[in-house]
Amino acid sequence: MLTFEDSFDVKTTPEKAYGYVANQETLIKLVPDLLNYEKVDENEMKLTAKAGVSFIKGKFDLVLDVTDKTENKHITLKGRGNGSGASVDFTVNFDFVPEGDGTKVDWKAEMNIVGTAASMGARMLKSASQKYITKLVGNYKKTLEEDSRN
Repeated sequence: MLTFEDSFDVKTTPEKAYGYVANQETLIKLVPDLLNYEKVDENEMKLTAKAGVSFIKGKFDLVLDVTDKTENKHITLKGRGNGSGASVDFTVNFDFVPEGDGTKVDWKAEMNIVGTAASMGARMLKSASQKYITKLVGNYKKTLEEDSRN
């Protein structure tokens, strides 16, 4: 199991920060290397994205569920899928804390990867996973910052 966690501050309300993750139309725009997606219902979507480790790269088909919603305070994303000889299960928790004139966004991601990618070695797998989740959260932070300026 790989675990990554961090936080960032943004000058927006907890309602807006929560809303970007709770709304599929804005959430899907944050996914790096997205190829396509399909809305299943208000809490679930199927998507295909490019990902990989070192020379093992390809498409991953994922099911993403938005769960554990506590309006403007907490939300959880749960995903599972496979591709390129590997499967992945992950959970990302977001907590939104009002702070001064903005919001502190705490996040924690837990990932379990099995298959060919997992055999590449823990250090390489951790590095590639960390880059992907950092890119996803970076897209989220950037989007919130740009929105707060408008």
